[in-house]
Amino acid sequence: MRASTLLLTGLLLASVTTAARGQTITADKPSCMPMEDNGLVHATATGVAPGLAARLYFRWVEHEDFYWVPLEAEPGGHFWATPPKPERRNDHIEYYSALVDPTGKVVARSPMQSVPVTSDCKMQLSPKERGVAENLTVGETSPNQQGKKVLAFLCDGVVTRINYAGLRRADEVCRACVVAWWQRKAVLIPVIAATGVTTVIVTRPEPEPSPSRP
Repeated sequence: MRASTLLLTGLLLASVTTAARGQTITADKPSCMPMEDNGLVHATATGVAPGLAARLYFRWVEHEDFYWVPLEAEPGGHFWATPPKPERRNDHIEYYSALVDPTGKVVARSPMQSVPVTSDCKMQLSPKERGVAENLTVGETSPNQQGKKVLAFLCDGVVTRINYAGLRRADEVCRACVVAWWQRKAVLIPVIAATGVTTVIVTRPEPEPSPSRP
């Protein structure tokens, strides 16, 4: 009985090890990433067992900790992701793809790669890809990232954040900037209107001169 139990345990461990060895993920390297616009990275994975999630980890090259965005799944083990829009100062993006378990532990990952950010880089996103780019969920890998903007990336499109402990929240930094802008805009109009100089913000076509009386 004991021998049978040990044999069964050994077989189970062997199958788990074999499955783990069969889990791989690779990421393509685009020639460039567009400045102040969304780029696209493709990945391919094998042996993606139930419960595993695919992610694209990224950062401004050699600057602090990584962030991540979910890799969107397509048939045949293909994935893609679009990071946030790089700022002008961000000249290179460093990234790798990974498979993680439900606790966030990496079980497979691709080699690190770096891609230049250029102003003349053009990438045409599909409607599906653009929809994701405009509603990004960005994950964090360090407690120092919480409550701060994604370093060297624009707020545009960043909607949701997930902290290092896996807790999801609305992006408080980028949302606060948008709310403050709209509040300032809402206050500006009544103040100007009260001063009687609404022509400063309201533009109307010049009236045609009235015909001269005979």
